Amino acid sequence: MSALSRRPWLAFLLVLVLILAAGAVVIFVAARPTPIAAPVLSSQVSGIPPLQTLIQDQGSTVALPDGRTLWIFADTAQLKKAPRFFVTSSAGIATGTDLQLRYLTNRRGVPIEFLPRNRQEKADQVQGKHYTAIWPTGSTTLPDGRILIAYAKYAVRMVPEPDFDFLAGGLFTYRYPGWSGTAKDRPAERFADDIWTPNDGPIASPVYSEGYVYFSRCEDFRCYSIRSSVPDLADRTGYRWWTGSDWSSDVTRRAQITFGSDVPGRNPSMAWSNQLKVFVIADTSGGIQDDEGRLWVARHPWGPWSRAAPFALPDCPSTGCYTLNVHPDRSPPGTVRVSFATSGIGPYVRVVDVPVRLGPAERSGVGSTDVPQIRTHSWSP
Repeated sequence: MSALSRRPWLAFLLVLVLILAAGAVVIFVAARPTPIAAPVLSSQVSGIPPLQTLIQDQGSTVALPDGRTLWIFADTAQLKKAPRFFVTSSAGIATGTDLQLRYLTNRRGVPIEFLPRNRQEKADQVQGKHYTAIWPTGSTTLPDGRILIAYAKYAVRMVPEPDFDFLAGGLFTYRYPGWSGTAKDRPAERFADDIWTPNDGPIASPVYSEGYVYFSRCEDFRCYSIRSSVPDLADRTGYRWWTGSDWSSDVTRRAQITFGSDVPGRNPSMAWSNQLKVFVIADTSGGIQDDEGRLWVARHPWGPWSRAAPFALPDCPSTGCYTLNVHPDRSPPGTVRVSFATSGIGPYVRVVDVPVRLGPAERSGVGSTDVPQIRTHSWSP
């Protein structure tokens, strides 16, 4: 007689375990992120003559009140033809969702440094060897019309191999003077200068929502949410960390943001999608150069965030693409627009429109503790 026949309760327990295990497998399979349909490649972001040969990366956008779009870039250069130049930030304006830009330029047609470096920062620059960079890490519009741009300052060394040391971070502001006023090459102004130190790391991805500006702090595959009221943005002591249930100025109490799967990198691009009625993050897995992007959605900037939905980044070189930015306010219906830089080909900034839809429960907000899902949306040319 077997041990199971002598002990019926043991047989029952074994059957129960097998049923639960089978159920867990079904739940696991059902919970896998549904791949997004292959995105449609829009045209390359480029400028009008004589700036069609620009190389650049990043590509944060802000919707302007007159229907135009402000694009904010990091390193921007034209080194193969005159007029040769290199700036660590630039800006261009497009009409609506168009991708043809009119850059903010000086009289020589060279893009101005939109986040201008001071004399000391510019002095630490030797062509091809090292420079001090001030790179935009996201932008948002405040209720008074000001455009808020977060920045990270790095010491960049090119030899003997590329190396990046974070020096400081802070904020710029910019007031759009109207289409005719942009011909006066007016850059953004420093607003909260170097309030974040190397110990803090870059505080990035600002997004305004209901009286607060929310930022992300990501490092070593961990992300945290920090916010400030608009009046306190320039005051370091006015910032508060999400603790998991409340907000605190004590950094030791901060709680890690939860993601259903995967984690973005150091500078995830976050924005509110009025079309989907959720917040959206775009990045590669862990922020590592890749030929595939990720989208996450959440009802709040501090999460919980959905499982990652993968999508292709077309025309990526073998070294991969990077610096993904999400542009929901300039997305065609049924899509989320994402830009990315093509390392090794330029780099140029390219754009894809990723087909996305949410289920009825996610759109309505019913069951706020449920993690929203990004589901397949078919696209036909």
